[in-house]
Amino acid sequence: MEENNFIEYEYDAIAFRQGLESEWTVSFCASADQIINWVGIPQKKNFDNVESSGFQRTIKKERMGSLISFFNDPKNIIQNPLLCATTNKSDTRKIGSFFTPDNENSDSYSQKGKLLIRSKNFNKKSLQELLSLFRETLEKRVPELVNSNIDQELLAKIKEIYYGSDYVEQSSPEDTSPDVALEVEDSHIQDLWQEIKCREIVLSESGRDNPESILGFDKASIISYLLPVTLVDGQHRLMGAIEQYNNFKDSNTGLEIIEKLTSEDLSITDLEKRVSEKYCRKLPISMILSEDPAEHVFQFVVVNQKATPINSALLGTIVSTTLSSKELESVSHRLKNADIPLEDSKAISFATRDPESPFFNLVQTGITGEDYGKLPWTVMKGLVSIFKDLKGAKYYSDTVKTDFSDLWKRRVLEKCDLIPGDNIEEKIENWSSENGLWRDFFISFWSKIRDTFGSTSDVDRKNYWGNTNSNLFNKVSLNILAADYFKYISGSKYEFNENSDVEASINDWLEDVDRSYFDRDWVLKDIKKDSPGIRKQWSHLWMNYREDPRKLPAISQYRNSFSG
Repeated sequence: MEENNFIEYEYDAIAFRQGLESEWTVSFCASADQIINWVGIPQKKNFDNVESSGFQRTIKKERMGSLISFFNDPKNIIQNPLLCATTNKSDTRKIGSFFTPDNENSDSYSQKGKLLIRSKNFNKKSLQELLSLFRETLEKRVPELVNSNIDQELLAKIKEIYYGSDYVEQSSPEDTSPDVALEVEDSHIQDLWQEIKCREIVLSESGRDNPESILGFDKASIISYLLPVTLVDGQHRLMGAIEQYNNFKDSNTGLEIIEKLTSEDLSITDLEKRVSEKYCRKLPISMILSEDPAEHVFQFVVVNQKATPINSALLGTIVSTTLSSKELESVSHRLKNADIPLEDSKAISFATRDPESPFFNLVQTGITGEDYGKLPWTVMKGLVSIFKDLKGAKYYSDTVKTDFSDLWKRRVLEKCDLIPGDNIEEKIENWSSENGLWRDFFISFWSKIRDTFGSTSDVDRKNYWGNTNSNLFNKVSLNILAADYFKYISGSKYEFNENSDVEASINDWLEDVDRSYFDRDWVLKDIKKDSPGIRKQWSHLWMNYREDPRKLPAISQYRNSFSG
């Protein structure tokens, strides 16, 4: 039913809650072809060069195929409900989901009633209007964005790409960057806001007819963020039911049924309704009446980790980049209690998303279609742990098994005046805290490694910093370098009493080392770097070289497995 530009759907429903402090959950049933009109599936994807604020994984065709086959048999039933969440449960002037109990004096834990889902036909809106609505949803979540200035450099870049050879750059104000400095944890939302706002401006100025997309932002994807209900779990079941129904309508049986109904002189709307009522799957739905994005992400992460676990990279990306810092804080303890590695995700997010980090945009996110050759998330997790938790700085060796980061912690950390604390426990806590000294230490060390041994401009160089094909930018080499550095500062009992001591320790450690160590062709074709024999061989070669760095190891030795 459509009223006042709203499209309304009403369902018999039962609402229940598991405790007096719990959110209400509504159970009901709806036709798949109706559900798709009011539910959004916000996927974690890349809009051009910026990440979305969604959390759903991309559709797997193999899984879709098996579900379509399953739905083809009308006797087969799906027992697991689709899990959804409303984006608005209280303001009836807007789109949303509104439950009304039949009896106002009904039970405190379960109620029978009606669920009204109010939506709009966003397909009728222009791309510019959709972008504006999308931007407003971000501003509602992070109000500081409203006062942001336009990033003029980004705007000029987008105009140049959009207009191509027709673009003539205009002079821009001196202040070209956003005037609101958000935390790193919020920077992904600010980046997305800037990309949206700049595209709005370009569309407004272009005067072109209503396009379907602009530089990676398309109508269908944006609408997923605007619909009144968010799908938390069950996208394959829903899309499988839709696809099976479409296949049925195109089949000989379906066409015969439609032809018979056509002879009854029905309107197109009534005809579609009749076919849908009888042949489209009615799916069970469980909707949580919470409009908090943090609750939506929490439910998605917890449900999917218990069912089909999310890969480490995508899980970390979803946890650390889908919510604002305030939203994440509101569910952080619940994520931890559900065994979701929140602290790991936040620490790795800092190391990979801070523009000052040498690993900025060079680590896997788990998002479909990202560039090949990025450092695996699990490798980044290990490197972060060496510096943050001070554990894991080990050579690949059967004879030298010392964890040198742990050794430095036990020998030296308590003596470092640069680290606040009156005892070893306080100093460890201050070092490894979310904003602890480890962050500056991490960036300083790896920036020095990149600048000393690596090349950032020539992808074909063997020491290229940014692709795991490199002799340098890979799990084995990076871990060996970290272990060797901590061996040096633990052996020399290096104390950090001033900020300059960190860089000084790295310079002292690198004294006499040949900067071209990784910039040679090690002839590694068909060689797996991360294999036990190669790991031990590279460790052995580096350790021997460090004992007397007058001569680099022979190139032929790098492809040989360690033989003891």
